Amino acid sequence: MTRHIMYLYPWDLRDEGAGAVAGRLRAAGIDSVALATSYHSGKFLRPHSPGGKVYFPEGGTVYFEPDAARYRQLAPLRARLAEGYDALAELSRHAPDLGVTAWTVGLHNSRLGQSHPELAAQTVYGDRLINSLCTAQPEVRHYLTALCADTAAQPGVREIALETPGWQAFRHGHHHEFELVDLPEAVQTMLGTCFCPACRKGARAQGLDMGRLARDTAAQLDRFFETGAPPATDPATDPDWRALHDWRAATVAALVAEIRAELPPEVRLAVIPTTQTPNSLCWIEGSDLSRLATAADRLEVPAYRCGVADIAGDAAEVRAAAGAEAEIGFILRPTFPHLTDAGDVARAVQALRALGPTSVSFYNYGHMRLQSLDWIASALA
Repeated sequence: MTRHIMYLYPWDLRDEGAGAVAGRLRAAGIDSVALATSYHSGKFLRPHSPGGKVYFPEGGTVYFEPDAARYRQLAPLRARLAEGYDALAELSRHAPDLGVTAWTVGLHNSRLGQSHPELAAQTVYGDRLINSLCTAQPEVRHYLTALCADTAAQPGVREIALETPGWQAFRHGHHHEFELVDLPEAVQTMLGTCFCPACRKGARAQGLDMGRLARDTAAQLDRFFETGAPPATDPATDPDWRALHDWRAATVAALVAEIRAELPPEVRLAVIPTTQTPNSLCWIEGSDLSRLATAADRLEVPAYRCGVADIAGDAAEVRAAAGAEAEIGFILRPTFPHLTDAGDVARAVQALRALGPTSVSFYNYGHMRLQSLDWIASALA
């Protein structure tokens, strides 16, 4: 049976009431929610908020009381909102019939990256990319494993949906992210790839000459910044870069397998493999769909192209890459600019159902007009 999941935030439950929100979701045919329990900073427009329409969440925090004994060098911080409002408890009280997935943003954490820059990803120049904790660092791996196990222990949680288990792309919408130089894809990949000591050590152990690759990468980037000449190397096809990507993908998949092993058997693990669109770019973050589908219980994949045809094509490529046996859920945005009316939503749902998904999810209750719930209801009827 295909689950129908709505992504939502604790502040929307607080401001609109868990009972009222649950009633709207049931009426639309939703049977589960993916509640943000660990989240990053942002600036969010809220079309149907009963109060203010713009919200700035507290960055890099969790929305439950973490168990301090689980953590070492890196530890989560409870959001101030959660000190006075327990969203998981409110869901349990007002909507015990709705399945609860804990939507867990993992290594995209600028708060921890700023306080522990030695554990953040590092450019070939040594710049610390503080928005991206490095997956290869043992302390980072311990933190994410502990965070997922801690989250799984919260009352009512049936599943973890783990977002950003790998490295972030160079462009990730960081606060006031700003450039006055056009960056080709190869430059973005080179700048976003971690060359920290842990990554160099791990890749060297697989036979890759990381010193030579770093020197060559820095030389090509220097030339680009000086003259605008694009890199001669394409990181998507160059043999050394492909070997590095393979090591990165194995590193992320191994971390996901470690997390799965630490979770109780009754709590499932889904992985959101990328924040890139289309999904074929997921390798930039160290994601290999087939490996991750094996390491986790299932994939939860954003279907964020614009228009039904492009959404369907992207999703079909995901199915082919992950494999026929992989459990996959797809996430739709039933709103501008991705799908713009009820007919679009219905056709997109139909196209995804043809791929045999375990779930069809919708992002995000607080961001969309309530009109989108009517479109979802019609599509799921």
